[in-house]
Amino acid sequence: MSNILNNKYLYSFIFLGLVLHFISSYFSIGFYSDDEHFQILEISAYLLGINTVAIHDLSGYYWEWTNGVRMRPWFQPFIYFKFINFLKIFIEDNPFLWTYIIRLISSALGYFSIIYLFLVFKDIFFKNHKIFNYLLFFTFWFYPFLHSRTSSENLSLSLFLISFCIFFQMLISKKYRFNYFLFSFSSFLMGMSMVAKFTTVFIALPFFFWLLVFKFNFYRITVFGVFILVALSLGLYIDYINWGSFKNTYYQFYYHNLTAGEMGKMKYFGVEPWYYYFIEIIKQLAPILSVFFLIGIIFFWISNYKNVITWMTVFAFVVFSAIGHKEIRYMFPIYIFAPFFIAYLIDKLRYIYIINIAKYLIILSNLIFLFLTLFTPANAKVGVYKFVYDNVKENEKIYFINHNPYLVNNMEAYFYTHFLPEIHNINNIVEKDNDLWITSNNFDEISEYLNRNCEIKYSTYPKNIINLNKNWKRLKLNWYVLYCE
Repeated sequence: MSNILNNKYLYSFIFLGLVLHFISSYFSIGFYSDDEHFQILEISAYLLGINTVAIHDLSGYYWEWTNGVRMRPWFQPFIYFKFINFLKIFIEDNPFLWTYIIRLISSALGYFSIIYLFLVFKDIFFKNHKIFNYLLFFTFWFYPFLHSRTSSENLSLSLFLISFCIFFQMLISKKYRFNYFLFSFSSFLMGMSMVAKFTTVFIALPFFFWLLVFKFNFYRITVFGVFILVALSLGLYIDYINWGSFKNTYYQFYYHNLTAGEMGKMKYFGVEPWYYYFIEIIKQLAPILSVFFLIGIIFFWISNYKNVITWMTVFAFVVFSAIGHKEIRYMFPIYIFAPFFIAYLIDKLRYIYIINIAKYLIILSNLIFLFLTLFTPANAKVGVYKFVYDNVKENEKIYFINHNPYLVNNMEAYFYTHFLPEIHNINNIVEKDNDLWITSNNFDEISEYLNRNCEIKYSTYPKNIINLNKNWKRLKLNWYVLYCE
C-alpha cells in the first residue's frame, strides 16, 4: 500500500515538473548569456540569410567565426538552420514561433535527461525525506530555466546526462545486463555532448579516468574511445560542410582560449580570482538554497571520494576555478546535481527541528527563484521584441529613450529585429507623429510621457507586481513599452 502511495506522489511530482517545463518554454524567451544568442541563433540567422553581418564582421561577438580563428562548432547553428527551414514549409516567418518550438523540444530533451538521472540515482540519494526531495527536485528552479535555453550548455548537458545514465546502469547497477549496442550509443552521445560544448570534456575526461581506475576493461575502453572519435569526427565534418574547407575547431578553441592565442579569452578576458565561483554560486543559484548546496557538495566530495559524480564535479570545479576567465554558466554541469547534494546533506543532519528548518528555508528560497524565472523573459529586451512584433504595425513609429533595445552590447540582434519595424531615437521625433510607441528601461524617463496621453502597454514584470513597490518600477532589468495617442 505504501509503495502505491509513494508511486502516486512520484507520478504527481513528475507531472508537476513537466508542467513547469512547458510553462518555462513558453515564457522564457530570449537568452541567458550573449553567447547563447550571438554564437548560435545569429549564426543560424546567417545561414538563413537574415544576418549578413555575422562571420564577415571582424569585431564584436563574431571574432570567433572569422577566417583567422574559426573556433566555434557549426553543429548547433546548423541543426537549428535545418530545423527552421523545415518549419518554414508549414508556418510563416516568425522568429518567436521558431524559437518557441525549439525551446519546447529542448525542454523535453532536458526534462527527459533529468528524469533519467532521477530514476537512476533516487534509491541512492532519495531514500529518506522523500516528499521533500521530490518537491525540491521537480520544482528546482534551475531545471526549467536551463532546459528552455537554446544554449550549447543545455544541449551538451542533456546529451551527456543521458549518456552518463546509460553507462551507470550498465557498469554499476546489478539490475541491468551489459549491452554493447547501448554502450556504443552512449559513447557516441557523450562524444556529441563534447561537440555541442567543447568544455564538456572537463566532465567527460574524469569519467573516462574513473572507468580506467574502477571499471577497466580493455575492449569496453576501446569501444568507448572509438565512438567518441566517431562523434568528434562528425562534428569536424559538419564544420567542413559549412566552412567549405577543413578546420580543426577543437584545436582552434583550445589555442585561442587557453594558450597564447590572439585573444586568449579564457586566460585574459574578464579574469576573476580563484574563489569567484564560491561567491557567485551563493548569489545566483538562490541564496539559502545555495549555501546548503555548497556545504552538501563539500561533504559529499569528502565522504565519497571514489564516487564517479565526485570525480566529475571536483575535476570540473578545479579546472574552471583555475582558468582566469570565469562565467557562472561554466558551473552548469555541477549545478545539475544540486538537489542530490542537498538531499545528501539533509540526510546527514541530526535533530528533527534543525532538519525541518533547513527544509523550509530550502523550499522557500527555491520557490521564490522559480516564480521569478518562470513567467518572465530570460532576456528583457527580447520580451520587448515579442511585444513589438505582436502589436506594432509596420507603418507605425516606435522610438527609444537613450538606450536602443535592438542593440545588445552594441550588436544588433538581427535574428529578431529583422522582422520588427525600424526604431528611432526619441530625440528625432517628428511632431506630426501623433500616434506612436515609446520604449525605455528607465521608469523616470517615461514618467513624463505618462502625463501626455501615454499608457504603459507592456512591462517585463507584470504591472500589478511592480506597483506593489515603487522601487521595483526602477529596476533596470524592467523594460516598458508605451502607446501614445
